[in-house]
Amino acid sequence: MFDLIIRGAAICDGSGVARAAGDIAVVDDRIAAVGRVEGSARREIDADGLIAAPGFVDVHTHYDCQVSWDPALTPSSWHGVTSVVMGNCGFSIAPCRPAHRELLMEMLLYVEGMPTAALQAGIHWDWETFPEYLDAVERARPAINVAAFVGHSAIRYWVMGEAATERAATAAELALMQAVVREAMHAGAIGFSTSESPTHFFGSGVPVPSRVAPREEFLALAAVLSEFGRGIIEVAPRHLLGGTEDKIADQAFYADVARAAGRPVTWAPLLVNPCDPDGALRVIDAAAAEQNTGAQVVPQVGCRPLEVRICFAAAGIAIANNPFWKPILDLPLPDRLARLANRQFRDELRAMSNGGGFVAALGPSWEHIFLRLSPLSAHAAFVDCSIAALVAASGGDEVDTLLDLALQSNLACQFGIPLMNTDDDVVGQLLRHPAGLIALSDAGAHVDTLADQGFATTLLSRWARDLAVMPLEDAVRRVTAVPAALYGLRDRGLLRAGWAADIVLFDAARLNVQRTELVHDLPGGAARLIQRPVGIEHVLVNGVSLIDAGLQTDARSGAVLRGA
Repeated sequence: MFDLIIRGAAICDGSGVARAAGDIAVVDDRIAAVGRVEGSARREIDADGLIAAPGFVDVHTHYDCQVSWDPALTPSSWHGVTSVVMGNCGFSIAPCRPAHRELLMEMLLYVEGMPTAALQAGIHWDWETFPEYLDAVERARPAINVAAFVGHSAIRYWVMGEAATERAATAAELALMQAVVREAMHAGAIGFSTSESPTHFFGSGVPVPSRVAPREEFLALAAVLSEFGRGIIEVAPRHLLGGTEDKIADQAFYADVARAAGRPVTWAPLLVNPCDPDGALRVIDAAAAEQNTGAQVVPQVGCRPLEVRICFAAAGIAIANNPFWKPILDLPLPDRLARLANRQFRDELRAMSNGGGFVAALGPSWEHIFLRLSPLSAHAAFVDCSIAALVAASGGDEVDTLLDLALQSNLACQFGIPLMNTDDDVVGQLLRHPAGLIALSDAGAHVDTLADQGFATTLLSRWARDLAVMPLEDAVRRVTAVPAALYGLRDRGLLRAGWAADIVLFDAARLNVQRTELVHDLPGGAARLIQRPVGIEHVLVNGVSLIDAGLQTDARSGAVLRGA
């Protein structure tokens, strides 16, 4: 007798072949049979009208902290994600000495938009080394599978202390850092991650530790993976905001790293810049050329617009890096309200907005600034309207409209600004390109600024079903078998007998992402943006139902996916 039989599903097995009607049998945490299944089971699921697919794999998350207080790693698990990779961009929280915890949390605040109060209340610091961290995650009994990078910035703090942000390492320090990477890989790290991104710095402007390291150090640490014959290297690139040729030059260096380590290098994000939309295509073509030489360098591409959220109530991460607005949002609330109401200040904004560049020092145009959330019923008809559309409909002035909305809500309104990945034609070409990896949820980070946890749902509903950019079967393959194989997640990413029973059942016709919500459910009541899905009916993690008929259960059947 089987533990479970899923009956009558349209099976997209992750390989990209055409879906076929069939059954899936599960015993313990494994798939026992796929196809026509005879016999009985302790439980059956009628999947008539539903697609059965392998659980989705999200390789670009920052759930390292959230796993301490939210074992289900919501909302990713609601969207059918059954395996995530943490510790990206060099920002793992292990290794970490007790004396450096505040430094790491400050770094996560300014770089990844994680509120310090939530981290202080939510993280259970019962580890110091990276192996101890993996053991601690295992003890936490996550509800979905997790794999983790060991991060460059954490390693530098561990070996160099506060000098990590000040200077290059000595030869002895570099040897110690290599030993930390080696220890982490022995313990099961998925690989090594780092950041060269110019956007990664503390509130004081001091760069994160990995940015202080010369590239020779990055190369030496990445090369440790050559001793293991497994693992992957992930990097936030030096020229994240640079031109196309700069990105191609970065990529050429990462190809050299891949050759030295004998392992793939993946970098993120590759985004479509509206000022040079075809530049992203030139970059990914260059990646394909490197791959043809045997150097596997893989840019990560996203299927959602890069939209940042701002709110004048607090200096969130999008404002914290804005030299014009941060001093204003750092003012006490009464002074801030007075400044936004001040006619002279508004005239200054109007003059700035007419002088080229970003309007109101916020967005590329008034057509690119949208009201997304408001607590006022009087604003309900304005939600998802741009400032330009509101002015066109009602008259008035753009600066006055923006700031009046904010003041009427006592600064609680949230505005959305889509900056990149807004050209559907080019994004569609990137998604189809075989040299790229579909990822970039950034789940667990930028909690009040970005909300892309539903990237797989968006890919399957908008890009595969609505826009027909790729067949549904290929879209499933791109978020299951492809990332699982690249990252070495054994027995995952395909529906095969003997493989892990990570399975998602969804209604392809209804599948969608609901409007982004702001909820206050982080430790201490801090806020985060979440997306809920429509049409995700069942999610099984290692054979156990985490989402059952659309509802989350208390299951805790995830595993720490250790490289071996």
